[in-house]
Amino acid sequence: MLSDGALHDRLLHGGEHGLLGIGAVAAMAGLPSTTLRYYESEGLVPPPARVSGRRRYHPRVLRRLALITAAKEAGFCLAEVRELLDGIDGDGGESPTAERWRRLAEHRLPEVEELIARASTMKRLLEQGPACESLRLDDGTRFAGAGRQASEPSPFGAVRGPGLVHTDLLFDTLLWKDGSGTIMGWLASEWSSSADGREWRFVLRPGVRWHDGRPLTAEDVVFTFDYLTRGPGRAHRGVRGCALDVVADVVLDRSGAVVVRLDRPYAAFEEWVAGRVLILPAHLWSGVTDPAERSGVGAITGSGPYRLKAFDPATGAATFVANDAYFFGPPFVRCLEFASSADPLAALCRGDIDATNGAGEDGVGGPGPGAGGDGGFSSISAPGEWTRALHFNLTRGAPFNDVRFRRAVAFALDRPGLVRSVLDGRGEVGSMGGLAPSHPLTPSDLPCYDRDLDRAKSLFDDVGLAVPAGGRGWRRQAGGGRFRPELLVCSRCPTATIEGVGSNLAAVGIELDVVRLDPPDADARAAAGHYDLALIGYGGLGGDPDGLRLRLSSTVAAGGRAQVRGYANPVFEDRAERQSVTRDEATRRRLVAEMQRVVAADVPMIPLYVPTRSLWFDRQVFDAWYFTPGGVWGGYPGPFNKHALLTGRLTGF
Repeated sequence: MLSDGALHDRLLHGGEHGLLGIGAVAAMAGLPSTTLRYYESEGLVPPPARVSGRRRYHPRVLRRLALITAAKEAGFCLAEVRELLDGIDGDGGESPTAERWRRLAEHRLPEVEELIARASTMKRLLEQGPACESLRLDDGTRFAGAGRQASEPSPFGAVRGPGLVHTDLLFDTLLWKDGSGTIMGWLASEWSSSADGREWRFVLRPGVRWHDGRPLTAEDVVFTFDYLTRGPGRAHRGVRGCALDVVADVVLDRSGAVVVRLDRPYAAFEEWVAGRVLILPAHLWSGVTDPAERSGVGAITGSGPYRLKAFDPATGAATFVANDAYFFGPPFVRCLEFASSADPLAALCRGDIDATNGAGEDGVGGPGPGAGGDGGFSSISAPGEWTRALHFNLTRGAPFNDVRFRRAVAFALDRPGLVRSVLDGRGEVGSMGGLAPSHPLTPSDLPCYDRDLDRAKSLFDDVGLAVPAGGRGWRRQAGGGRFRPELLVCSRCPTATIEGVGSNLAAVGIELDVVRLDPPDADARAAAGHYDLALIGYGGLGGDPDGLRLRLSSTVAAGGRAQVRGYANPVFEDRAERQSVTRDEATRRRLVAEMQRVVAADVPMIPLYVPTRSLWFDRQVFDAWYFTPGGVWGGYPGPFNKHALLTGRLTGF
């Protein structure tokens, strides 16, 4: 091959009239002369001119040869290369050639994009080498397990944990967590707070774009907070949550950074606000007056590492594909499929799916796949941060607002028995203080209310719930009326849990009227406080302890299904407010412990059990799964952290 200088000289002075000989063209294109002649015979290169009996090529043939070489390396066959060249040579209008070009583009563009993405993934693997926890070029990961998303995964349509998972794949927050539980910058490259904790400043990463190609700007962040605190989004808890009540306003400083001003310091700001608020594209949401009715492309166009390809509201099945233009680079996991399966464990063993919840109310029981041999399966587990709790509605008056009644119910329940019968021992009894038993701020000396039927009966007698003469039958109220409280349950609540609670209370003369509803209806009734007692499942028990205030404080606006209705204790309110504003870690630890002691004594709810978190997976497909300590997005405790899916790593990028 000629040197660069010789090639340049040959190009500028290539003989007669600046034309090039076959040797020069072959050298400059890096091809054998025989290949050039073959391309001529196939019609890919136009016949050269003849000067004194010798082939002479115009220099523009080099561009054509470069295109042919690139197309062949991308996997194009000669017929497709010819069609590609015909499209370039065509007039660009509505000619048959132009139509063939469009057909070729539709057919080959996805394959070319996939080739680019896989090359990018391979580049990352080569750069990371042994440091990468998951060394596999995987096309996709298929998951089936507990729960499903009942509606399109938009910011205002997300339902429960599955909905949060789906939505945060599409949208981003200012901050996030990695596998160590460390808060990290996401949309924000850097952030800081003022000395008094009333102002937080965020510098956005450059080059972030929405899925439609428009740039994500600081103005979008300001718009989002305004939309959620003053605009139409204020009435919808989903993406908003309830911690936004501390936000006074959001502005841009002179440098263009986002400044969030609070009306008071907020200890949980990074997790409950900056790590929870999904940033919305102003150009798509500014005219939306009813966000709950927003659907279609506009509702799911975010900046996240994945795009929604398909969603089936009947089954909750969803397919997400990688956003290769993501500002952190193409995601490591190329495709995510959330499937519906009646028996996820069997589906995993058959290879129909690649991962499933290994524990939980609906999780797999027993030793799990691969117990009798390796089989390519692995598992991870972590202490639980989700509970099924019995909530009392204190707004219903007596006897629900009488602590003696609530303690009587606690003494009547066999919570260890529920752990055995419902969870097959894969979990533990919940902490009566309201946080996860494994939470570092959960005191070890809280009362447990071990089952004591005699104490339960005595307390029921004390509040005027007496058994009929003879000491047998259902208890009645002081006026003689029948006492049959309504128990609201979701259709997904295990029958063993409902029957266990019912039989435990029947043993002390309490009859329940069980109202079992589908999740949307059960959630709506729980959020509105339309129940006497309710069995409610929720996570967030391992995250920032301010979640306890948000669930129990009478000063927090009602509207969440996990909130306890009608509870008001001035000591709890004082400790809850003080811990939320203090910046001293030791002081906050003491205040949170005192909050839990008050709650454990008052029994506004009874956490029945906390399932151990487990995941079974095919490690040949993806083996960088982890459970985030404290959860993400305000406490979601499951295995889907988009950081792992994006990077294939436990920490960092």
